[in-house]
Amino acid sequence: MALSKKPVNGMKDILPEEMQIRDYVQQVIKETYRNFGFTQIETPCMENIANLSSKQGGENEKLILK
Repeated sequence: MALSKKPVNGMKDILPEEMQIRDYVQQVIKETYRNFGFTQIETPCMENIANLSSKQGGENEKLILK
């Protein structure tokens, strides 16, 4: 079976020119937040399936890629 080269829906490659613009915009946003006393956090890009598929999950269940 051949591998699909089509990206997952909602995902795309960010090429160098667009990456430079993206990095600049993110830097401006981060600096603005810092100026107002905010600090950065990072959350996981994956979550335990039990947390997303519980009764409180609501619309999240439609967004889960299994």
